[in-house]
Amino acid sequence: MLLNYYAIAAAIVVGTVSGIASVVWIRGRVHDGLVAVRAAAVGIVGSLVFSAGALGITGLDGFTLIHVVYLVLVVGVPLAGAIVLTFARERSRAITALCLAAQLAIPVGIYATHIEPFWLRTDSVELSVAGVGERIRVGVLADLQTTEIGSYENEAVDQLIEAAPDMVLIPGDLYQFDEDVFDERAPQFSEVIQRLVDAASTVFLVSGNTDTVAGLRAITEGTGARVLDNEVETLVVNGTVVSVGGTTLFSDERAAQRVADRLSDDDQAGVRILLAHKPDAIELLEGRSVDLLVSGHTHGGQVSLPFFGPPLTLSDVPRHVAAGGLHELEGTAVYVSTGVGRERDNAPQLRFGVRPSIGIIDLVGDS
Repeated sequence: MLLNYYAIAAAIVVGTVSGIASVVWIRGRVHDGLVAVRAAAVGIVGSLVFSAGALGITGLDGFTLIHVVYLVLVVGVPLAGAIVLTFARERSRAITALCLAAQLAIPVGIYATHIEPFWLRTDSVELSVAGVGERIRVGVLADLQTTEIGSYENEAVDQLIEAAPDMVLIPGDLYQFDEDVFDERAPQFSEVIQRLVDAASTVFLVSGNTDTVAGLRAITEGTGARVLDNEVETLVVNGTVVSVGGTTLFSDERAAQRVADRLSDDDQAGVRILLAHKPDAIELLEGRSVDLLVSGHTHGGQVSLPFFGPPLTLSDVPRHVAAGGLHELEGTAVYVSTGVGRERDNAPQLRFGVRPSIGIIDLVGDS
């Protein structure tokens, strides 16, 4: 919270100083081509100074820099443009056009911060698997990644339950809060898990970056859900034998490798699913394959640019795979959820071009 207030203040100061500097230069009849350059230089230097201050608050963290830069762009830049439009009476058409264009950052910022992060969608895909008889519907609830359960999180759960999945997979980052409030907030998450179990009966979870195996086990205790800690569970779903192997992030790599080995060598199951927080778990298969890898982690990049995709995915899989959806990678179908929540802590709370989602994967026979 302190960082957010600081970053907003930094954006206001940078925008104000840049705008005033521009007005001074324009009134001094500085060549128009240099005004924007000099004002941008003032803004960049100011952003760097305030970014250094932000890092002093949070420590070295890339998300902190993104946070400050984002607010400078959506608050500081439009503010600087507004100051020039108001006080620089003899500005050129080019400068006027730039200042007007800068105002477009305001609706973009409002949309990315307050609209798209809560514009939930259902991502429905179909996958043919030779061993499937009757259709199996798999629901995916990834990266809820919230400090508490509110109306938005309940909406995501409601939407998933309405799709009537036969099983639900949760690939980590269920919660994100400090351990000192765990006992207070855990019951909210237990209630969510119980609702899913009541609807689908079969619910599997693995841990991610922001939750732990111990925390998930405490939350799921008595619900009937199962936390897979480098384990494989085999069950029958709609007449088909299904093996689900869950890998634990930051665990013994040999244990995770054994899960992948067991699944890839399993010739008894009609469907073999590897559940992992990161899509990078594809590396555990070492060129072999399973029927489906289900993951989250990337949030689809959380920001996606037209014709380019997400600039940052925090994953080594190809960008188009990390961007979300169902893809084939090294002979395995890989489903990456764009997630329900968003990065917290020092990161800006935004989504742009990557709507949050719940996933519905219909497994059907290949005939």
